[in-house]
Amino acid sequence: MKEHRRAEEVYVLKIGGSVLTEKGTVRRVRKEAIKRISEEIALALSTAPKKLILVHGAGSYGHPQAKVYLESREVKDALITHEAVKELNGMVVSSLMEFGLNAMPIHPLSGVESKGGEIKYKIKEQIEMALKMGIVPVLHGDVILDEKEGFRILSGDQLVVYVSREFKAGRVGVGTDVDGVLNDEGEVIRRITSAEVEEMSIEGSVHVDVTGGMKEKVFLLAKLASESNVPSILFNASKESNILKFLTGDENLFGTVIGYKK
Repeated sequence: MKEHRRAEEVYVLKIGGSVLTEKGTVRRVRKEAIKRISEEIALALSTAPKKLILVHGAGSYGHPQAKVYLESREVKDALITHEAVKELNGMVVSSLMEFGLNAMPIHPLSGVESKGGEIKYKIKEQIEMALKMGIVPVLHGDVILDEKEGFRILSGDQLVVYVSREFKAGRVGVGTDVDGVLNDEGEVIRRITSAEVEEMSIEGSVHVDVTGGMKEKVFLLAKLASESNVPSILFNASKESNILKFLTGDENLFGTVIGYKK
């Protein structure tokens, strides 16, 4: 993927919940995956220091719980959802720190709210200060307060779009458990323009996914590219060294580039 380099550019990396957890089982984490990912991030940042904003999905620490909340609309179920994903976030942050990185959790419930369907982010200053101090801010999909509905689900993909736009990201990557966006024959589509997304038929996740799965992911990334001229690459973060390749700018990283110019 061609990328525009700038001084101290910000990299945005999202790791899907399906990579970090067993999505078919409630609250089952992939410890070895978290360890490997943390090690690759630490190695990449020690090799070529850069500002990194990390976002992760909820997987089995959020989607099943959020589904219960969306059916019950009980405050208790919303808070259970938050506590579950916060637990996963804690494991990710702790693992990063074990590999020598300064990592800091930023929980959207404490800094994002919804008013009349419009999402208001109040976390930019926190993220900005963390980056200046050499800290990796770690955000995650979460429940947020909504003045009409009580709570609303905020996906990790929405956060990716927000931070990429606000911090003028030089490189954006979304790591999932598949090699990229697949066509009807099961083959990876290597490049997708923003205009092409509207005409595409994309299958969603086979597991419980309250945030729209692959279809919503591609739509949001295409919107980011068209509005902010920031392309992204969707790749398989379950495969060893792919995160290292993304963070070191390896052009041989296999995946789907979304928002490239023809």
